[in-house]
Parts: sequence; structure tokens; C-alpha cells
Amino acid sequence: MIRSIIALIGSFAIYVFVLLALTLVAAFVFGAPRGAPTMPFLALRLAIAAIAALAGGFSCAALAPGRPRAHVAGLAAMILVTHLSAVLKPPGGQPRWDPAAHAVIVPLVALGGGLLRRRPSPVRA
Repeated sequence: MIRSIIALIGSFAIYVFVLLALTLVAAFVFGAPRGAPTMPFLALRLAIAAIAALAGGFSCAALAPGRPRAHVAGLAAMILVTHLSAVLKPPGGQPRWDPAAHAVIVPLVALGGGLLRRRPSPVRA
């Protein structure tokens, strides 16, 4: 039970860390937009969130003590809940479709990240 909780919280922390780190790098390299975000910036943010979700899903499946798909589904649900608040009230200047796209795409990518992590099958003699 405790290892399951650690797997979920740890992989969510990995998701948030990668998301923040890549967002900071992108803002430094490309500059943060002033005013309403541009379409390339919104696409970059979605790509960054997808990369972070992929890392989170992969790490969740790796950390799970058993039933990795169930753990990754829990992580995807946690990510979905975090994005739903922005769907109801998008941050200033953002189009309504942007948070909705994040709420749909990012949890699905987390599930895909979990599927990438395959446990080695036992060797049969």
C-alpha cells in the first residue's frame, strides 16, 4: 500500500518537475510572451506537458509494486483533475480550447508512458 502511494506521488512529482523545468528552459530560450499567448507558444506548452506526462507515466509504471497499469491510470486521473480547474476558468488571455486540450491529451500521454515501461518477462526454461 505504501509503495503504491509512493509510486503515485513520486511519479506526479516527476511530472511536475519536468513540466516546470522544461517550461523555464523554453521561457528562457524563446522568451515568455507578453499579453495573450501566441499559437506557437500554446503548442510548445502542450508539447512540454506531453513530454512531462510521458516521463511521469513511465516512472509510475517503473515504481509501481504491482499492477503498473492501474497505477498509471491513477496518475492519469491525478493529472486530469489538475487540468480540469483550468477548463472551467482559463487563465487570462488563453483560448478555452487550450486547457481542454491539456485535460484530454496530457492524461492520455501519461497512459502511453506507462505502456512504454514493460516489465521483463520471467525467463522460462
